[in-house]
Amino acid sequence: MQLKPIERIEKPTVEEFQHEFVMQDKPVIISGVANEWPACSLWKPDTLKSMFGNVRVPVRQSDNEINVFFGESTALTEISVADYIDSIELLNTDSQRPSYLGNLSLTSPLAQEYFDHLKPHFEFPNYFPENSGFDIRIWIGAANQKSTIHNDPDDNFNAQIFGKKVFILFAPEEYEKIYVKKIDDELWSSPIDPQQPNLEMFPLFSEANGLEAVLNAGDILFIPAFWWHQALSLTTTININMWVYTNKICKIWEQHPVFTQNFTKA
Repeated sequence: MQLKPIERIEKPTVEEFQHEFVMQDKPVIISGVANEWPACSLWKPDTLKSMFGNVRVPVRQSDNEINVFFGESTALTEISVADYIDSIELLNTDSQRPSYLGNLSLTSPLAQEYFDHLKPHFEFPNYFPENSGFDIRIWIGAANQKSTIHNDPDDNFNAQIFGKKVFILFAPEEYEKIYVKKIDDELWSSPIDPQQPNLEMFPLFSEANGLEAVLNAGDILFIPAFWWHQALSLTTTININMWVYTNKICKIWEQHPVFTQNFTKA
């Protein structure tokens, strides 16, 4: 695997962002935006614990998604926010991995009460003025939490609010080199652990070309639709992301027919 550092841009205009990154289908780190949000100074593990400590949330039993999707089946369980934060702050994560509070929708009607408390603390720029909607989600993880390599069908803005996280990204055309598999109708994922790849089992991975994005609090990573990516928390982390719904999926299908034919297979 060959990695290059991802480009970084300071507070782009909508026109600049659309021309240089959306039209070019190109990931980028945006600085100078989220660092001005109240969330970056207010959202700490202890703060969320005091605000929502008694709220019960669904968590994955493992914070290593490779185990979740390619190992033993691990159903979601429920835990209070206070107990979850205690588990990731106090647990010796070198020897025992905690559960993972990720992909929790704040724009769901069930979360409206909590979203109303949090939405004054952040505001994603409207880089897609012609969007047809959006979904905002929160992710809280322990140090060394990692996702699989996977992709999403919508453009994604992932804001680092607390802690430090590193993303590895691969262009859609790299799918053969990362050996992606269909998990369900909405998820394709790779069984490869980029930090410890088994090159005997997955030899083409050594030829994969990717980008590396190191996010500190106040950074926003733009991940174009269908770009493969893995997230690895270097510390306890809090992230908030926004998926933007556009007609881009149709354009991707037109531009990458071989890619999409492969991904319509059962």
